[in-house]
Amino acid sequence: MKSIKIFEAFAGYGSQRMALRNIGVPFESVGVSEIEGDVLLSYACIHTDFLNLRAQIDNHVPENKEEMIEYLQSINVPLDYKTFENKAAKLKLDKLKDMYLANILIKNYGDIRCIDPMKIPDFDLFTYSFPCQDISVAGYQHGLDAGSGTRSSLLWECCKIIEAKRPKYLMMENVKNLVGQNHRQNFQAFIEYLERLGYKNSWQVLNARNYGTAQNRERVFCISILGEGAYVFPKQQVLKHHLYDYLENNVAQSFYLRKGNPIDSKIDQCVSYCLDANYWKGVTMHEFFEKHKRQLVTDYVDKEGRYYARLLTPREAWRLMGCSDADFDKASQIISNTSLYRQAGNSIVVSVLEAIFSQLFRVPLLDIEYKPEQETLFDSLNY
Repeated sequence: MKSIKIFEAFAGYGSQRMALRNIGVPFESVGVSEIEGDVLLSYACIHTDFLNLRAQIDNHVPENKEEMIEYLQSINVPLDYKTFENKAAKLKLDKLKDMYLANILIKNYGDIRCIDPMKIPDFDLFTYSFPCQDISVAGYQHGLDAGSGTRSSLLWECCKIIEAKRPKYLMMENVKNLVGQNHRQNFQAFIEYLERLGYKNSWQVLNARNYGTAQNRERVFCISILGEGAYVFPKQQVLKHHLYDYLENNVAQSFYLRKGNPIDSKIDQCVSYCLDANYWKGVTMHEFFEKHKRQLVTDYVDKEGRYYARLLTPREAWRLMGCSDADFDKASQIISNTSLYRQAGNSIVVSVLEAIFSQLFRVPLLDIEYKPEQETLFDSLNY
């Protein structure tokens, strides 16, 4: 098939590219829009030759520190993910070099508010998983009204790109609450806007557990096609692998809870609770048993038959987002555990995207057998 040209707004670590790669759709990335520093580095590690070039980074970046800062500030990255303050001038030299090289390699156009769409090459597929903080049930509930200045209102910044480039395909993803009572009016207004541009729109709430990944994660997806019939979403799949199939072997003791351990019975779940960007914070027995979140597992039982609960590791969180160990290994070379957790919680489950894109581009969905690199359970742990 013809190669698809793609532009990823709010790109994250590139779940969209992972999905296209995994199902064998030929594609070319013409650029991305992303603002958070660690996320940009993860994207570069996974999708470019960044890690190899980094070994001789002085051969690939300007000698002048101010030139690198000026470039990053021109695309308004990296931004603090909470305050949106530009941090380029505050970066230490080594970090500044990494940031400059990463942004060049991934063709990052930076802050979507600053993008001139006429400077972007033409493309066929536009993906936009805009920030959910102001519409998520667990978020701030500030809404996404146009011009309100909330992070979720960045959806409306996509209009200038869509109008200028008129890509054949659009793919939106966000939390289920986008189509809930409080935000449905804005969602419908955006759909009507796309209709006026000539797009046929189909949207549906999909759960990752129904598309090959053992996580109970409901998200709304909207596929828009210019000048053609409406998209039909893929049928649900039988879940072949359960939560404990995703676990690592020989997990460090630091991941085990100290308070409330041990417990009398195994945490026996087929599917994980939904992972969020704050998974690494406040993981307690209460959060898990009473609020049914902050997923815990028990993969160790002592000689007295007592079970020990622990957090998911960052690798396991990425696995539950449909990422391969190979992609995780690249990002984890330079990204902290805290940031790896946050990036997973903010991302899109790759297996869901695989099903969507297979249907959209009429390619067979490959039956990729999930095989963790390590066995599920470990033999011993010293307490």
